Amino acid sequence: GDLEKLEVQQNRVGRVALGAPKWTAAEALRWDLGWSLFSERMVKAVLNYKVRIERMENESWVKRIFEWNLSRRLWEKICWRHARKLKIRKTVCVRIGRTMDDWLLRSHGGKGMEWECNKWKKEIEKVTREYGLNKWKHSMNGKTTLIWYASKNVPRFEMFYDGSFGSQLLFAIRCKALSVNKRTWRWNEGNTRLCLQCNRGVEETVEHLVLECSKYEHERESLTDVVHEQCGENKWNARCVEEDSGMRYLIGLDEECNMTVVDAMKDFLVHAWNKR
Repeated sequence: GDLEKLEVQQNRVGRVALGAPKWTAAEALRWDLGWSLFSERMVKAVLNYKVRIERMENESWVKRIFEWNLSRRLWEKICWRHARKLKIRKTVCVRIGRTMDDWLLRSHGGKGMEWECNKWKKEIEKVTREYGLNKWKHSMNGKTTLIWYASKNVPRFEMFYDGSFGSQLLFAIRCKALSVNKRTWRWNEGNTRLCLQCNRGVEETVEHLVLECSKYEHERESLTDVVHEQCGENKWNARCVEEDSGMRYLIGLDEECNMTVVDAMKDFLVHAWNKR
């Protein structure tokens, strides 16, 4: 449908803005740019308008025209379909002499009949955000490239994306879309997953590039100095033995996001990538 086409175009714009390759997961784009889905915006617009009509005076021309409209029944079905997505209930109001009964929105807790439009607007915004978050988490299941995003609670625009080459590399690292041999072995020149920058004989992953490869030892020393300065050597050593080996902290996906560390990580990526 039209909404799906708009989503595709939005994803294309997001890839251009972040300098992301075409195979980047749409969930990562949305989460790092803070964008909502067009379907979520449509749900909010329809239900907010439904609430406004419910609270209009019966003599209002808008309400009278709405009640006379022959296509009203279809629109009401659309409203109810959207409301059910968000677990919003309805109360049917039977009116004598009407060919079609009215129904009013109620919140999940059974409240809302007495709420003003602004109160409902906040409620619809909250439940739509929860619906979008659950949908995002469900779509992320099984995508190993997005495993580091599991620690991010809400979509928001990240301030460290400034359009630079370092920002592009950082985003590619965060969603594991960087063109290392582990990812590109099917079409790279040597058809190998191994790192060709060192002689360790291991697969070239983003973790290997950042934490292990001897080719970038000098650049890594500069990054490590900044990390020790910001969080302390002991704390960093403790992070290094965690499941992600401290990668979430370096790329800004840890709860303790440090902009200085992220900027140092961008510098490391630029200098390391230029040595390849």
